[in-house]
Amino acid sequence: MKWDLRAFDSLDSTNEEIRRQAETGAPEGLAVLAKQQTAGRGRRGRAWESPPGNLFLSLLLRPKASPAQAATMSFLTAIVLAEALELAAPQLGPTITCKWPNDVLVNGAKIAGILLESRTAPDGNLDWVTVGIGVNLAWHPAETPYAVTSLAAHGTSLSPQDFAPWLLARYGYWYGRWQAEGFAPVRAAWLKRAQGLGLPAVVRLPDQELRGVFVALDEGGALILEMPDGRRQTVTAGDVFPAG
Repeated sequence: MKWDLRAFDSLDSTNEEIRRQAETGAPEGLAVLAKQQTAGRGRRGRAWESPPGNLFLSLLLRPKASPAQAATMSFLTAIVLAEALELAAPQLGPTITCKWPNDVLVNGAKIAGILLESRTAPDGNLDWVTVGIGVNLAWHPAETPYAVTSLAAHGTSLSPQDFAPWLLARYGYWYGRWQAEGFAPVRAAWLKRAQGLGLPAVVRLPDQELRGVFVALDEGGALILEMPDGRRQTVTAGDVFPAG
């Protein structure tokens, strides 16, 4: 896949810039990179700190897919990030894992975040998908409710301009496979790196907590918990933590 990479000194949000471009008819393959964001955001509207030196990149894709199919692109993106990080810092390879639904960790600490946004066409399929990617290359916040890290903290110094081509190359490969073969190869690759697979987990939902063993992903990317009574519970959204 050929990417049209455009770099900016500052944007409100790379996802917002992609949205603006998508709504004026920009073609698939546009990639927007910003040195800093003034209104970066993560899942559920959470603020995403955006200091210079880290990667802030968004992609415009127009897959011929339903919204449910496109939801599996978060797993695709996590695999891409894990592989790009391994290219950047080969010594970290075994410590790079994927945490459901869309985080990438190094030694159990979050190093990257993913935010997918989309618009549906009148026929029910997707008009466009924005894939927002943030990677802690040079810096990570000091006070967070969960462990975080950066490439610099592991002795690797790399600029966003140097990291982006590796990421785009891996994205082209996995996006092509996803289009041709569906979610199955992505699911298999993600499970090989899955954080906590086979271990007790707590899933926090808005109104309850579920406790069980993380045993699988279903064919749509939902997490499957084996509950203490032996039944299997499918979880489509929530925050997952190791069971204490």
